[in-house]
Amino acid sequence: MTAAKEKTYTVAEYLYFERRAGERYTFHNGKIERMAGGTIPHNRIARNILGLLYNVMNRRPDLEVFASDQKIYLPKYHAYVYPDAVVVAGVPIESEEEASAIMNPLLIVEVLSPSTLNYDRNQKFMDYQTLPSFKEYVLVRQDAPEVILAFREEPDLWRSSEVAGLDSAVFLRSIEVSLSMSDIYNKVEFS
Repeated sequence: MTAAKEKTYTVAEYLYFERRAGERYTFHNGKIERMAGGTIPHNRIARNILGLLYNVMNRRPDLEVFASDQKIYLPKYHAYVYPDAVVVAGVPIESEEEASAIMNPLLIVEVLSPSTLNYDRNQKFMDYQTLPSFKEYVLVRQDAPEVILAFREEPDLWRSSEVAGLDSAVFLRSIEVSLSMSDIYNKVEFS
């Protein structure tokens, strides 16, 4: 007895499906997956980071920040993913008009959820690394005041560091900005 083959989709089918559904879905290797909804702490952290980055971008016309509804296209895998926040230097390069997906992120932020933690830290990070413009990855825990940073120093050399505690600050090397941990975690309670 053979296992039933799972249906795979083309990029065009995915884009059509997502537009019709009116919800966010990721696309990877021909598979379409619905995005999980965020928790209140997840949404607070994402909102706080987006607000902090937006304030920085007002003084930096060379940079633009996008929220979690902005897709990123990974050409090597014909994949579309949604980060929690993304910063682009210069003009966003779109994959194709219908997809409205960015191909040139500089900095990507992911708020870690229990269901996506391993994927965000491993496979998704490796997938993002295929984009030449991608220089910095920021992983933000929602269950503790801790941020993990990875910065591309050379094409195949990444350095990582961690920042912990509400009295600390996160320095984003790619855009030369510090964000206070207390601002990142504003209104987030830990058990």
